[in-house]
Amino acid sequence: MLDSFRSSLQKLFNKIRGLPYIDEKLLNDILMEFQRTLIDADVSVMLASEITNRIREKILKTKIPEGIPLNNIVLQALYEELVSLMGKKSHRLNVRPGKQNIIMLVGLQGSGKTTTAAKLANYLKKRGYKVILVCADTYRPGAYDQLKQLSESIGVPFFGDKNEKNPVKIVKKALKQFKKADVLIVDTAGRHKEEKGLIDEMKKLAKVLHPDETILVIDGLIGQRAYDQAKAFSEAAPVGAVIVTKLDGSARGGGALAASAATGAPIKFIGTGEKISDLEPYVPEYFVARLLGMPDPNLLKEILESTPKAILSGRFTLRDLLAYYESVGGGQGFLSRIKDTLKLKGITDKMIETSIKRQLAILKSMTAQELDDPSLFKDRKRIERVAFGSGANPIEVKRLLVQFEKIRKLVRTLMRSRKLSKEAALRKIMEGKVDLTEIKGLRRIR
Repeated sequence: MLDSFRSSLQKLFNKIRGLPYIDEKLLNDILMEFQRTLIDADVSVMLASEITNRIREKILKTKIPEGIPLNNIVLQALYEELVSLMGKKSHRLNVRPGKQNIIMLVGLQGSGKTTTAAKLANYLKKRGYKVILVCADTYRPGAYDQLKQLSESIGVPFFGDKNEKNPVKIVKKALKQFKKADVLIVDTAGRHKEEKGLIDEMKKLAKVLHPDETILVIDGLIGQRAYDQAKAFSEAAPVGAVIVTKLDGSARGGGALAASAATGAPIKFIGTGEKISDLEPYVPEYFVARLLGMPDPNLLKEILESTPKAILSGRFTLRDLLAYYESVGGGQGFLSRIKDTLKLKGITDKMIETSIKRQLAILKSMTAQELDDPSLFKDRKRIERVAFGSGANPIEVKRLLVQFEKIRKLVRTLMRSRKLSKEAALRKIMEGKVDLTEIKGLRRIR
């Protein structure tokens, strides 16, 4: 599902979560990367720019509660804008029990409309509705046979007339013959917004059918052009819903979703594969959560709103050290700075990079409680467990804990003497921007 778009979003969100701090420059960089991700997904440049400007304004105007990291505010703003971009809220199909419901499918030729008709029929059948598939496409060779074959494969009655060239007559017969059916799904001929004859025919069909739901089927591959197509169809007949197909790998599907949502006709289903069962109700919150690698938006919400007690208290913990290492990675600039700071001789960047990676592995093998409370490592079994989980040995784990204790005391001293945040204090220490001999009380912590 939108593999490239999903991968880029997950990478950006993980990067934001790992940053030890976010200043205005970093915020601008984040928003520019987010904007590029949207454009790569074929969201229009203008819309992508509007969204990033709106996010920036929202973040800068937000009064951040004490102890809540700005990272969470940024992530929340990005998530909310993505949900808004993708359709704001979910909508149910307009099918009422106890009456004959008419669903008319319209769309471009090649959008997957006939297959979608069968998918929708299968979806409704599984929910207890008596469904009839009606072929009103008298133009495309093979349309009749394709829909008939699909209807047989899912055990749904089919109606059509291979010899009749007037689709209006076909739907009139279907309405008369299947009065007791719960749902008639009418598959119409594929058309283009410039094909006046077919658009006029669609108007006539709508006049005869009085559909309870006119659904526009849009190919996810057409990207932002979906807006023009949806607008043209909605002007010909009151389109009440959209189904976006082929969202099983295309990056451009983001543009189709955004453009469709912009027309005002809600997206009610998405097609996520070629199988008949690959049709699912569209819920923006769940869709965006899945793009971000979270199957449940409630879980995502917990992550965005959660703040460890250590952060609220202002204490410097192993979690802060992990976040810092994740943010700098093995960047050459960082390696050269730390090398100069420690005045290391005969130590190569590769050796430092390897050491950082091993420390990261150790930190990532710790539990959430251990990251927030290093005193738990008084228990030797915890050290052994972390060593085994990270592929290190207990001596390396102990060495990291000793180094952490020195850094923790330095951070605390800087926070007190320079009135710095713990993130800023750690950054200055690790980047060699502090003359440690000038810090009052430093001798006591060496």
